Formats: sequence, structure tokens, C-alpha cells
Amino acid sequence: MRAPYLPAFIVCAILSAQLLAAQDRATLFAEAAAAKVLPSPSVQGDQPDWFFPVREVKHLATGRFWEKPWEEVAANQTDPLPGIVEFHTLLAARGIRLLVVPVPAKASIYPETLATGFQAGEVAPLAPFLKRLAEAGVEVLDLEPIFLQTRAARPEQLLYCRQDAHFSPAAAEIIPALVARQIPFEGTAGPGPYTLGEPVLLTFTGDQIAGSEWEGSVAPETQPLRQVSQGGAIGVAPDPASPVLLLGDSHTLVFHEGAEAGMHCSGAGVLDHLALQYGFAPDLVGVRGSGLVQARKQLFYKAAATPGYWDNKKLVVWLFSAREFTQSTDKPVAIPLTK
Repeated sequence: MRAPYLPAFIVCAILSAQLLAAQDRATLFAEAAAAKVLPSPSVQGDQPDWFFPVREVKHLATGRFWEKPWEEVAANQTDPLPGIVEFHTLLAARGIRLLVVPVPAKASIYPETLATGFQAGEVAPLAPFLKRLAEAGVEVLDLEPIFLQTRAARPEQLLYCRQDAHFSPAAAEIIPALVARQIPFEGTAGPGPYTLGEPVLLTFTGDQIAGSEWEGSVAPETQPLRQVSQGGAIGVAPDPASPVLLLGDSHTLVFHEGAEAGMHCSGAGVLDHLALQYGFAPDLVGVRGSGLVQARKQLFYKAAATPGYWDNKKLVVWLFSAREFTQSTDKPVAIPLTK
């Protein structure tokens, strides 16, 4: 039997009600996140083996932050969009492509781990804010819907560490594949001189536990990973002359810089897997501070000290935590590409 015809105004009313219901749930989640903000740097979720940086919880508490005054929602009271557009414009003038890759907050993909009663898809999505960037001409890779789809399809594959501020090794492998799919390089077929190892288990204490009140009472977590090797040695060395630059916060360093640098292991980071995808090693400028401001400052210092640094660059992949949109304490300043 054919379904009964519904007039357009009824369909619109139903869709509007569904949208309002989703926004209501997102608002409730933001309020639940706000209630968990503590003076301490880490927050334990309602699922007690999950821990979150308090700055990320503060970011989630802002909800649909782009609809509110920046003086109220941003730690530096400033809209981050003009600074991102400025960087894009400077690069474009040299014929260099910029791809902005914000890393979604952990609880935006796994909300129930922070606040009981919420489900995936009930957190305010980043898409409307990222649309503003796209409308300003900035190319963006929106990881949020892809991560949600991956969670639904492979629930056993965690995309974030439970007790660390960073994504999981699985996500560090997924993101480079998405970047290479969106921006392929002619004449490169990967993997070049790089090989991908068999899955192994990494056991580590996350940065939300180390040095905290929970250290010693919370068991280390274990994550599966695959490491990239170059010439038989695990890990890929960044290439300053590479046409691709990986820029950003500690998400560019985790699982790449090694346990001795506090980044758990080497050979399984975004740079390593990006080398595997492209068949050549990217350059790297990664910082442990603000991926929006401090990373660009370090890039300026590097370029200023290297004559002709930008001559061979074709692509900058700018990877940083989405919490930087509201929680960066650095005031945006005009930063040139070089002297």
C-alpha cells in the first residue's frame, strides 16, 4: 500500500521539530559538560576509565559557540576565523594549498563517556562553523561525520585514547588516508620506501593520568597500532624540503616522536602514515602549545632561518584540536610566512 501523501507544510513542520529536538539535546549536553568543569586540568568521565582535558570540556560547554559573542565563549575573546583566513591568503599568494583539519573533541564522538544518557550525534556539530571557513575560501576536512560513521561501523575500534588528550593510533592512520584522498599528488603512488607493520599492542599511561591524582591507581590503557618503517627502521624522519608540510599542535607529534618525548611511541603518527600514503616524507612543524598561534610562530622562525623554505612547498596540512577555536589563550596576531 502506498504511504499517505503528506502536504509540504506538514513535512516542513516535522523536520523543524526534529531539528529543534536535536538542538535541545545539544544544549543539554553543553550544560552537562559545563557542570563537569573543575579547577584541575583533567576531568574524569561518567565512564570512569575515560578522562578529558578540562579545556576540552570547557570548549564543549560553549555548545554552538559560533552563534555567541566571542567575548563570552573564547578564552582570548577573539574570533579565530580571520587569522585562519589570513594564513590561507598568504599561502595562496605563493600557490600553496592549505587544508585545515580540526580534530573533534573526544566527547563529541563518545558523549556517553563524559555524561551518561547522551548518544553519538547529540553534540552540537562543528559543521556550521567550518562552513564559515569554507565560505571564506578555506579548504577544510571535517572529521566529525567521518568519525561518527566509523564509530557506528566499527564500534570496537576506538578513535580516541581513553586516558589521553589525543586521538588513538587508529585515527592517526585514518586521517592521512582521508587527506591523501582529498588531495592526491600526481606521480606518487605510495608507499615508496615505506612499509606498514603488522598490528601490535601499545600499553601506556595517558597524559591525563600522568602527574594527576589518579596516577598509580588507574591501570595503563592498551591501544592497537601499526607502525611505519623506513629502510627497516621504525619511524619516518621529516623532510624539510618536502612539498608537504604537516603543521599543528601535539596531534602532529603523538605516536610519532616516541616515548622518550612523552608521545608514547614512534612510527605510528600522522606524519608516518602520511608518508606511507604519499610515498615521500612530509616536513613537520608541531608544537605542544596552541596549534593556531604558537604553531604558526614556530613555522615563521623555521622559514625565516631557511632561505628558500617555501619554494618547493605545495600543501600545508594544518592539524589541531577543535577546542582551540574557543580555548586558545593566545591573541591572534599577524604572522608573515617569512622575513
